[in-house]
Amino acid sequence: MRYAVLIGLFIALLAPLAITSGSVLTIAVYAFMAASLAVSFNLIFGFTGQLSLFHAASFGVSAYIVTILVTTFGWNFWLALVPALATVILLSLFVGTICFRFKLKEFYFAVVTMAFSEVLRLITVNWYSVTNGSLGMTVVERPIIWTPWGSFAISSGVAWYYLTLALLVIIYVICRRILTSWIGRCLAAIRLNDQLGETLGINVFKYKLLSFSIGSALAGLVGAFYGFFSGFVEPHYFSIPLSLDIIAMVLLGGVNSLIGPVIGAFVLTALPHVIELSAELRIALYGSILIFVILVMPKGIVGLLTSKKHAP
Repeated sequence: MRYAVLIGLFIALLAPLAITSGSVLTIAVYAFMAASLAVSFNLIFGFTGQLSLFHAASFGVSAYIVTILVTTFGWNFWLALVPALATVILLSLFVGTICFRFKLKEFYFAVVTMAFSEVLRLITVNWYSVTNGSLGMTVVERPIIWTPWGSFAISSGVAWYYLTLALLVIIYVICRRILTSWIGRCLAAIRLNDQLGETLGINVFKYKLLSFSIGSALAGLVGAFYGFFSGFVEPHYFSIPLSLDIIAMVLLGGVNSLIGPVIGAFVLTALPHVIELSAELRIALYGSILIFVILVMPKGIVGLLTSKKHAP
């Protein structure tokens, strides 16, 4: 699998040399950001066993804070990332502490995190003087990168392609380093059985909170870039359908691997464009895929390929 990941990365690095269509580059950029979001979500869901519906809120909070600081107060994009991510971490610590102190799991955890996410969405919609309410905010500024040859704004499709590819690689590596460390072994024990983890001396509360906060912060990092690429932020970023999209990507690709959510994100991002689905039909497609995957291939695409590889 490691070689497959490296080959995929190599192809992704060279792909812009062969891609001449701007729309294809745009789809690739959205796929990279969706994959980044799905990988960070799977740290909480697949590897810690917590079905969080707060991920979209982390994404949206960061997107709004960076946008407001840059467009309203004239902050530098990279500097604005600091308070945005700090806010997401504080919010996730607050929500996680409540949920994990009360030992909420599965359905109850999902409902409570969804409630917090909905509260943040309502605040965004009703705080019109700051967020522009349901109309959202337009973003015309672009992040600036400094190099030895001078500074330039990230505005072209190719520049965004490599920036978001780098973002995906960074998030993938961070999650991989966590999962291959002693933290990952503790999370694996907790995912199997909380009580077993406690009997082994693992501080279940601490590691669940750590996983939830790191995953949410990484989602916030993606949200900060998303608004500047799309040129628009809106309350839809906090919505339940976005959370369901992320879950569908992870389930389709496979919850027991890091590369699975990347595959699921690419399939579900590209598919509506390939067969030209409307927004309503796309939601129906996601729902159908969720039902199909849960019933027929619960381990996702990666699980299916792995089982065939090891079949006698």
